[in-house]
Amino acid sequence: MSYFYLQVSRLPMKFRGMRGRNYGNSMSLNKIIRIFPAAFFLIIPLGFAQQLPNETVIVTANATAVPFENLSRTVQVFDSEDIDSLPIRNITDVLEHATSVDLRSRSPYGMQADISIRGSAYSQVLVLVDGVPINDSQTGHHNSDFPVQLQDVDRIEVLLGSGSSIYGADALGGTINIITRHPVKRVNGSIALGQYGLVDGSFATFFEKGNFKQSVSASGSRSSGFQSGRDFNNVAASTRITLGGHSTFFVSHVDKEFGADGFYGPAPSREWTNQTLISVERKFENKAGNKATLKGFYRTHGDRFLYDTERPAPFENRHRTHAAAVNLKAEYRLGSSGLMTLGGGTGGDWIGSSNMGDHSFAKTSLFSEFQWTPGSSTAIYPGIRFDYYSNFGASVNPSLSGSWWVLPRLRLRTSLGRAFRIPTFTERFYHDPNHEADAGLKPESAWSADAGAEYIPADNWLGSLTVFARRERNVIDWVRSSESEKWRTSNIRKLRTVGFELGLERSFSSKIRLGTQYSYISTNTDSIDSESKYVLDFARHSWNQFVSFELPLDMDYKQTLSYRRRSDGRSYWLWDGCLEKRFSKFIAAFDYTNLLDSHYQEIRGVDMPGRWFVVSLRTQ
Repeated sequence: MSYFYLQVSRLPMKFRGMRGRNYGNSMSLNKIIRIFPAAFFLIIPLGFAQQLPNETVIVTANATAVPFENLSRTVQVFDSEDIDSLPIRNITDVLEHATSVDLRSRSPYGMQADISIRGSAYSQVLVLVDGVPINDSQTGHHNSDFPVQLQDVDRIEVLLGSGSSIYGADALGGTINIITRHPVKRVNGSIALGQYGLVDGSFATFFEKGNFKQSVSASGSRSSGFQSGRDFNNVAASTRITLGGHSTFFVSHVDKEFGADGFYGPAPSREWTNQTLISVERKFENKAGNKATLKGFYRTHGDRFLYDTERPAPFENRHRTHAAAVNLKAEYRLGSSGLMTLGGGTGGDWIGSSNMGDHSFAKTSLFSEFQWTPGSSTAIYPGIRFDYYSNFGASVNPSLSGSWWVLPRLRLRTSLGRAFRIPTFTERFYHDPNHEADAGLKPESAWSADAGAEYIPADNWLGSLTVFARRERNVIDWVRSSESEKWRTSNIRKLRTVGFELGLERSFSSKIRLGTQYSYISTNTDSIDSESKYVLDFARHSWNQFVSFELPLDMDYKQTLSYRRRSDGRSYWLWDGCLEKRFSKFIAAFDYTNLLDSHYQEIRGVDMPGRWFVVSLRTQ
């Protein structure tokens, strides 16, 4: 299955090597899932191998999309088929199944979560929607306020490792690109009911007239909360208009309200957020095959935060951030083995805040990447990007990656790159009874490298191994010397992170799919006499499994089992699953999360729900 390519590039359903050999019975990662290596709790009858269809899948791990057989970066892709095979209900749940991605949630159903990749800080992961950055300049805590919902998603691409040579700031640990659906000619909907007053629903429809195509979707969810002060409400809507296949206009909006008891301190807090994204894209292509894409966007994010609902007046914060930019990218074919991509853009961010005041900055970028395939088994990608910020100056970020099919069933690959991140407005200007920011912070920077191998020992098997390292300077952290002091921001750290990711997958048929994956991360830092709030909180050991299979009477079962052991010694098991019954026009499902009723905290001091049951209906 594509979401589990063990820290290596996901294979297409037709696994075609660089030498053109087609492994007709090779493993389909769209048909694979994770399972605990010893399968101690579940025995699955083994089926027969399936013939894979002839198709090639493309991902955007580089400045221009490349086929999987030429991919040199560590990428995982969750397409719509993969998403349907998982017991999930939102985008955050999908990301939980990506290797070395650590979702530190404060609330269920994706209300608020910090995203970490390969042990990075939550602000060191770049999140994109159709290539548009949605990282919020106020704070990285809002980076998971996705302005789209699961029913809008065509696929999700996760790039592990440095991405600043392609996308610019924030891509130190990795990049997540959420690709929305193009208009699809169908109407669909869903409704779900569950414990703690849960109600969840969605609807989508489609219109077409000549070259005009439009899709519209809406969704909403609410819960009274699994404990006091942890209720939530969420509504979202989006529309996409396509004209002639070359012009696209996209608008989305999401509103959230949730109890934030204990999220940022010992107080009964509450928070309201909303986000609107507007993007316009125009594509051009000439007879020689050269292409260009012009894209513009505007995004605004609102945040109202009550630190103490019992004393709202002294501690109410209202923030409104804005971001706008225009970008141009052009592709030029250079003979049969080369492709040059050139691009650049300009834009800015600004904020109006009752706590932090009014601030803004402008930014400009230029970038280039060369795709070179000198032979049938080798691909090399040098790239470089220049970014200039009006308040922090310039940053130059080069990268180099390559892959080599040393044998028809064995590929080696490696990458090296530099990345950077500018501090958020919160890190520079925020203050409350527990926090005090420093306006003089410097940008962070890091060099990252990884090396990996993919090996197919036999038909329908896939094994892989990736090792990685990251060296960071001027790392921003909230620190304090004692519990009686406030948390303060400072550029005090140099971090050295190393780790590895491995896994094994097996596909028996389209009806039985399984796999397992494991990652280990170690971070060392300079010795200081201070307590860290965020930077040193990561999952040292992560293990995931997934299994799904078909049952009699048109029923399907799918489940995930995961284990996390965090850097401070906290550990927990999570077991989620779903039993579905297929009818002619709809699917009925019974979902459970945290079946083991584990007591766990992904963020220190913030409890997550115990066992939770949900029933649902959705169209098919």
